[in-house]
Amino acid sequence: MTIKKTAGNSKKTATGRPFSAGKSGNPSGRPKKTAEQITLEALCKAKTPDALDTIVEIMQRGENERNRLAAAQYIIDRAHGKAPQALELSGRDGGAIDHTITFVRRIIDPSAG
Repeated sequence: MTIKKTAGNSKKTATGRPFSAGKSGNPSGRPKKTAEQITLEALCKAKTPDALDTIVEIMQRGENERNRLAAAQYIIDRAHGKAPQALELSGRDGGAIDHTITFVRRIIDPSAG
C-alpha cells in the first residue's frame, strides 16, 4: 500500500482511497434538482407520447429501410432493453487461455511498528 500526503490534507491516505473507512466522499448525497430541471423533465415526459408516435410513423412509413429499422430498433430497445453482447475469450489459435496463479504470503512483524 502506497501512502501519500494529499495537497489540502495533512492526514496520510492510501493511494486510490482518499477517504477514511466508513466515511463518504459525498455526505450530502446527490444535489437536489433545480426548479428548471424539474420543469424541463415534466415537459419532456408530457411530449413522450408524441415522440413515440413520430418514431412509430418513421418505422411504418419512413423513406428508407435504414430509418425504418433504426426506429423499430429504438422502440424495442426502450421497451425491452438492449440485447446482451456475447463475449468469448480464447487463447492463441482459439485454444484455452494459459494462466498462472501465484500466491504470495506476506508475514508482518508486529514489533516492527
